[in-house]
Parts: sequence; C-alpha cells; structure tokens
Amino acid sequence: MTETITLLKSEFSRLGGAENYARTLANAFHKKGCNLRLLTSGPYPDDLPFEVLSTTLSAKTSLGKWNQFYSFCKREIATNPTSITFGLDRSPYQTHLRAGSGVHRAFLEHRKMTEGSLKSFRHKINPLHRMLLDTEKKAIEHPELRRLFTNSHLVKREILSYYDIDQKKISVIHNGVQWHEDEESFNNWENHYNSRNYDFLFIGHNFARKGLATFLKGLALLPTKEWTLTIIGNDKKKKSFISLAKRLGLEQQVRFCGPKKNLTPFFQAADCLVIPSYYDPFANVTIEALSMGLFVISSKNNGGSEVLCPNTGHIIEDLHAIESMKEALEIALSRPKTPNQAKKIRSSVRHLDLSNQLEKYIEQTLC
Repeated sequence: MTETITLLKSEFSRLGGAENYARTLANAFHKKGCNLRLLTSGPYPDDLPFEVLSTTLSAKTSLGKWNQFYSFCKREIATNPTSITFGLDRSPYQTHLRAGSGVHRAFLEHRKMTEGSLKSFRHKINPLHRMLLDTEKKAIEHPELRRLFTNSHLVKREILSYYDIDQKKISVIHNGVQWHEDEESFNNWENHYNSRNYDFLFIGHNFARKGLATFLKGLALLPTKEWTLTIIGNDKKKKSFISLAKRLGLEQQVRFCGPKKNLTPFFQAADCLVIPSYYDPFANVTIEALSMGLFVISSKNNGGSEVLCPNTGHIIEDLHAIESMKEALEIALSRPKTPNQAKKIRSSVRHLDLSNQLEKYIEQTLC
C-alpha cells in the first residue's frame, strides 16, 4: 500500500540549509514511492515532482505570519487527513517531527552567555519567543506524536530535560554530507594548499554566538605567528570583530572574506576548521570539513562534535577559559594537513553519506 505523507515547511523557496534539506528529504520520500503533499507558503520551485499547496502570508510581523501559516495547515490537515504528517518547522501538531533547529528553550538559555541579562529579559517577554516556546511544548508533548527526530544527542538530552516525552519516541540521526560527491574536490586539495603557514578556517554568521571573539583571543596567546585565519560569513557587528583582531595584533594574519556560496576552495586550502559555538544543534560545516579531510576543533555545545574522535578533531570543554581554546589550537597546529591524515579524517564520516542518513528517516517514518 502506498503511504501518503503531508509535509509541513513554512518556506520552500530560499536556498538556505534548512530549505535544501527539506527539499532533499521530500524528494527521497517521493523516490521511495510515497504520495507526498507539501504545505508551504509563498513561491516554490516549479519542478517539484509532488503536490504542493501554498498560501500567501499577508501579515507584516513574524508572529502574524506564523499564525496565518499554521491556521492554513490546520485547515488542510482537517480537510484532507493523512496517516503521516511530517513537520520540518515548529508546528503544534504532527505525527513526525524533525527538530533540526534544536530546542528553542535551550537556544534562549545559551544566548544569555553572549547577550547579557537585559536582552535576555526582552526575549523572555517577546510575544514571538513566547509563542515559539508554547508551540515547541505542544508539539513535543502532543499525544499523537509518534517519532521525534533530532540531529544530535545534545538536542535529545535538552528535550528530555525540558519536556515530558517518552525517550523511546526520540531518534537521533546525525546530519548527512555529500561524501561521494566531495571525492573529486578532495582529491584536488593539494593543488590549492599552501604549506608555508597553518590555515585555520571559521565559517558562520552571528559571530558572537559562533564564538569568534573567544577564538581570536585564543589565537593571540599562541607563541607562534606561523598561521593564518580565514573567516567566511557575515555579521552586522563585523566591524567590532575587525577592531578586536587589530587590538590583539592579529590584523596581518586574519582575513574577513564575507559570505561565500562555494566553500570548496576554502576547505581545500585549510588545515583546520574551528567551531567554538555557544550553541549549535549540529553545525553542518563540521561534517563538510571532515569530508574534505580537515581536522576540526569544536565546542561541546555543537552537536556535530559527537562525530569527532581524537584522530579527527578536538572538543573544547570550557569556552569561558581562554587557555582551553589556546590548548585546542596548539593541538591543531601539531596536526597539519597531510595526504595520509586527510584521507583518514575523510574516511571517518563515510557512513554519514547523505543517502544513508535519508534512508534512516524513511525507514523510521514508514515502519
């Protein structure tokens, strides 16, 4: 019997990571022979091989748009119910939910570390955050929820600490990477690599939450200057981080390159990716870097750190101790990229090929 699935995703047109993952997962269900119906809003690609119902959101605020979209979903689900409703956003009701963005309650707690008490209080009384927290609780504790997918054990632990849910409902499926597709780029990395200096790489927006200040301060403590740092991404307070690098005497070694669509040349040229995040459910760049043979330094607050081992990376236990950052960077410096080491690091995530991870979602949803 062919399974019919209703997929909930509030936006399907943007080129962000969440939208790309949603498209990939939807196509995987379709190729498996499922009848798929997507509920979304706004424009969407016109080449999708399954049914799409999209609504126009006229509200001016994020809260208003959210209310409009989920009122639309509620009506459609009531009118045309299916045995499986798979949520990819925060929605009050679904039978299956992928919490790819982590736990909003935990996210707000971690933000206190970088934003101060006043801003944290504003978040607490903000109607949008209050709505998200209420929706999160309803979704996770809903009696008809059959399966909750998380992309890390970090997120699973947070869900169990904040909400009343049977842990047997929770499945941890780490993010996948285009491992086989990366092979040609990996094989050519030596053509882009400069062995004169050790090259650190930082990728991400929202520099404060991603721990860039701590990273820069750790670099300033290193006894050697035979390294460079390439920063990919943007932040509205970028100038303050450029000033910090100058105050620390690092301006000659640090490059702010802005956002880049193609990260491959930067992975090819780098020795090590550093992810000192204060909160990341699972930073996808973790496995993207490993798939390209890079040593990875990560905080324990990144769910992606769960795929690291001593031969492929190092976990910073305390982001508040600059010495911990310094020690991690010194470990990285002792492991410059070599053909042999890069191959071993790349092999460590072969099992996380995206096709393998998608199959786990399909099997556990259709079982």
